[in-house]
Amino acid sequence: MYEAFSGRVAASYLLRTEMAKAILWIPFTLFVFWWVGRHPMERGAVLRSFGWLALAVAGIIVARALCVAALNPWIGWYDQLPSWLVLLRTSFLSNLLTAWMIVGVAHALLFARRERLRQQQYAELRSQLSQARFEALSARLDPHFLFNALHSISEVMHRNVAAADRMVVGLGGLLRQSIDGGTTQQTTLAEQVELIEDYVGIEQVRLGARLRFDLDVDESLGSVALPRLLLQPLVENAIRYAIAPRMAPGSIRVTARSHGNRLLLEVCDDGNGEAAATPGHGVGLAGARARLQHLYGDDFRFEVETSTGSGTCVHIDLPLQRLPESA
Repeated sequence: MYEAFSGRVAASYLLRTEMAKAILWIPFTLFVFWWVGRHPMERGAVLRSFGWLALAVAGIIVARALCVAALNPWIGWYDQLPSWLVLLRTSFLSNLLTAWMIVGVAHALLFARRERLRQQQYAELRSQLSQARFEALSARLDPHFLFNALHSISEVMHRNVAAADRMVVGLGGLLRQSIDGGTTQQTTLAEQVELIEDYVGIEQVRLGARLRFDLDVDESLGSVALPRLLLQPLVENAIRYAIAPRMAPGSIRVTARSHGNRLLLEVCDDGNGEAAATPGHGVGLAGARARLQHLYGDDFRFEVETSTGSGTCVHIDLPLQRLPESA
């Protein structure tokens, strides 16, 4: 019975004294975290930081010895409080390793937090750079096709004022879509088809029967996402360099269909097949390829198939993604 009583006393003593030691570490740990934040061991300041940290560890050792002396009447670490030197020596042996371990943990958390912030800033900068690059590519294309539309109107105005008036209405549609979508990287296939129809309408007034246009697009793909101004510059390129230079009628065909989770697009003409290779004539081709690379990385196919005498065909293979209806 005496042994059981003695065991209960020992368990109570250990629980009380060890819990008190652990609780005392809470404010000291918070202090170490704050101190490490002010004096981290970094390249170029290791020795200075080590000195400040060693000073903090020494202060913790002294402070814990003072706490033991002050709280011993309530906690009961010692039946008879030893001398100050003994308390200080015991605190040094008991707390030195723990204090430096907390310093190490504080550094690990500090550097991990800094790395997370660095990664977030890097991601934000990449996003801003990507957006700026995409806007630069789009800005290079917008004036290009708008200038061509104005040029087409000026050609017709002296011959047919009514036709020129219809072309101005079509140009209004082009401008509206260009302005409305100027801040977005992607639009829907339906919006791009509308843009193409406005542009082709302008060119058909100018070229008349020389331009035949065929649009074969599955209506169920209307909400599929595409890079802004992807198809219209390709159609413009075909009209300008495959149809306009010749007197005989020419045709352009735009098709869009799905295959599994892929979107397959084609813009084909029946010109002489030399336009895509002519220096300066590939603004639409180069811009389209650059923006596809920007948005899809390597997950796309952009091929230009040319054949002298039978025309040029641009084949595009993209992931099939739909924009939310709210967009």
